[in-house]
Amino acid sequence: MNQKVDFLGIGAQKAATSWLYQNLRHHPDIWLPPRKELHYFDRSPIYPSPSYLASEHLIHRLFGTEDYNKGLLNQFIRGLLHGIREKDWNQTQWMLRYFLGTYNDDWYRSLFRAGEGKVKGEITPSYSILGLKDVQHIREMFPEVKVILILRNPIDRAWSHVRFDWKRLGLNGPGELDKIKKFIDAPDQSLRSDYVRTLGTWTSCFPKEQLFIGFYDDVIQDPRGVMVRICEFLGVALLSNADAEILNRKVNVSRAWEIPKEIQCYLASKYYPELQKLSHLVGGHCTEWLEESERILKAAERCAPLRG
Repeated sequence: MNQKVDFLGIGAQKAATSWLYQNLRHHPDIWLPPRKELHYFDRSPIYPSPSYLASEHLIHRLFGTEDYNKGLLNQFIRGLLHGIREKDWNQTQWMLRYFLGTYNDDWYRSLFRAGEGKVKGEITPSYSILGLKDVQHIREMFPEVKVILILRNPIDRAWSHVRFDWKRLGLNGPGELDKIKKFIDAPDQSLRSDYVRTLGTWTSCFPKEQLFIGFYDDVIQDPRGVMVRICEFLGVALLSNADAEILNRKVNVSRAWEIPKEIQCYLASKYYPELQKLSHLVGGHCTEWLEESERILKAAERCAPLRG
């Protein structure tokens, strides 16, 4: 099977990837799977991501006691019930293939069969944390694939990540500073904000003309303009009657908590070296983020020793 995938959205997490999915799936010339994140290339448990597809054998997937197997089974039941309830038999068939298939490259390609004749792709933010070997594998499978990466100020992205995962972290409010700092420094969070690593890995495998770098700031300020540029990148036109409600809708919004000053300083100190490199590599909003971090640190000169 030589089914082609035309584009991958690789993140960053909490940087408008759900907004991107909702808008692209409503475009008549673009096809995306019924679920946003396929997690195929990051399925190995070595990655701090859900790893729902880690188990090769169906029996283990359905009855395994690991968290990722329990998570997969839960999603399988929910997806199947939704398809049956909506009487969407195409979605139901796709869900059966996704959850019960034999996970390999041919299986992955088969997930895009229904998009024949359209521009096909998927969006999994965890692909931003892939190692070089797995990105090289993607290059071997799809040498012409286009890659979409939307960046967000890592300080804001990290705090949004905390607010999104507050229940799993056992947080009762923004004042539990030790728990928050522990999460900020954990691989699950740190890797997703390490844009220098992400850019280095993906640009070592794909030429720059196959990589779209966007900014969360622009999505907030001019969502239509961002979508026009992404559609141009993918080789389709944004229709003049594109749904303004979907373009301007906030999707998958994190819980509203104001960031504590100590955590803001902690993050500014943590990401200052990263922002210096990003400002040099990318410029634009990255330079603005660097300047913002400098203002935070200057306003509280004792923030830097808070690290560690």
